[in-house]
Amino acid sequence: MSTVFKSVSSKIYSKNLAKENASVSVDKNILNIVDIFRGETPRMKFINDSLKRGLGLFEAVWIFRKELLELSLHKKVIARVGRSSIKPLHKHSGFVEITQESIEFYNKKLDTLIMRVEKKSISEINVGYDKLFKKEFYPYSPPLRFIFNGKTVYLFLRLPGEKKFKGDDKLFIGLISD
Repeated sequence: MSTVFKSVSSKIYSKNLAKENASVSVDKNILNIVDIFRGETPRMKFINDSLKRGLGLFEAVWIFRKELLELSLHKKVIARVGRSSIKPLHKHSGFVEITQESIEFYNKKLDTLIMRVEKKSISEINVGYDKLFKKEFYPYSPPLRFIFNGKTVYLFLRLPGEKKFKGDDKLFIGLISD
């Protein structure tokens, strides 16, 4: 079984603005993932922008603790018995990108920044259910819960091609904790 590679050439600009030509071989599966995330953005522009940012991009759903507290009993019961097995209880969906300094939340089209959380503002990171976000809301994986500036977020992620969202994604936790 052979692996298919496609050669991608581009000009990369280093910090001193000198142009460097680079040729990169990219696995066909990676190109498929890029095509899923890039939307209408030209492939090379998306790859260049991603290399500059240090791509750590995940599809995500999330809900804030305050929003979870405000949910009616009716909505919580529906979430327990009628929730699709694919998505956990959430209020927001889109993409999360990890950069060196922050976690950036984008809409589904990746064209609007919804929220930026500076890594240094995160005071606590946990994976697990609690009294508020119960296993009944999503039995497949506990949420990643982090606190920043006094706000708590319950977060689930998945990479393209994965069916289930996970809160215990080791790659994400490693990127967020560094």
